[in-house]
Amino acid sequence: MQKFWYHSPVRFYKTEEELSDMTNPQNTQFFGYKGSYPLELSVMHRFLIPNYQNEVSAEELELWLVGDEETLIACQFGIANGKLFRVTFICDEEIEGSFQIRTGAGEILYYSNCVRFMDSTDDDGRKYIRVATKHYYNRNLFAFANSQYDWVLTNLPAYCLGQFDIDSEYAVQRTGKQNTLKSTDSYIDEVISYQFLARGDANILSFINAHVGNQSFFIDGTKRVMKDKPDVDEFAAVGKLKFVNVKDENGLNVLIDENEILDDSWIHVLSDNTKSTIYTYDTNNIIPTR
Repeated sequence: MQKFWYHSPVRFYKTEEELSDMTNPQNTQFFGYKGSYPLELSVMHRFLIPNYQNEVSAEELELWLVGDEETLIACQFGIANGKLFRVTFICDEEIEGSFQIRTGAGEILYYSNCVRFMDSTDDDGRKYIRVATKHYYNRNLFAFANSQYDWVLTNLPAYCLGQFDIDSEYAVQRTGKQNTLKSTDSYIDEVISYQFLARGDANILSFINAHVGNQSFFIDGTKRVMKDKPDVDEFAAVGKLKFVNVKDENGLNVLIDENEILDDSWIHVLSDNTKSTIYTYDTNNIIPTR
């Protein structure tokens, strides 16, 4: 029994049973693929927590990654009115496991599906795309209206292939008695193609379908809308999607400043009795300063 649909590649549930429930199609992996979800190393990720039974009594929470070992992850939690709405984290180690949100006393509040931190750079120098989006698809289940911070910021397993084309349409009319035509109206859209690694996981494509309809959907810092709805077979490993740049009144691409979204989380302290790392922000990167 699924209480709600959860369009997110990383999903936080109250119990492990909800993650292992194979009657939930979002937990089902096709043709035997049970790999962990890839998360980019050394960048900030932010995910929202469903506004359902998300009351927390402790303000001091911890994020652990549980795999072969337990690792404390540098993070920041968004808590308002005694409710947990978001989690932001960063990791510099190539490790794999499932997240657990715990209280300082060790009580586990949330479990996640399996993830793996990795460097997605391929042999051609491409990296996974980064998306920024708000959960407009469900206005009751996710809080976003009154906060500049309640965004999803993460990567999707997709590459920009360096392919783009122009979609144009012209309206013309004949002028005078001469055999000439004059353009009366036209439009030009810049179309960018991305190749998505679905690997049988419909969560990625359903996430894109749900969020691309938002008025706030950005790929690599640029506002884009989907040109064509994807039609990918259940057993397809990859798929190609086309997006169009959104322009402002000056004809420029509409950009997003992630600094404004993440300015509640620039400083993080991680201590495991053996090291202490403080992450700060400069104009180019999130960097460890100690």
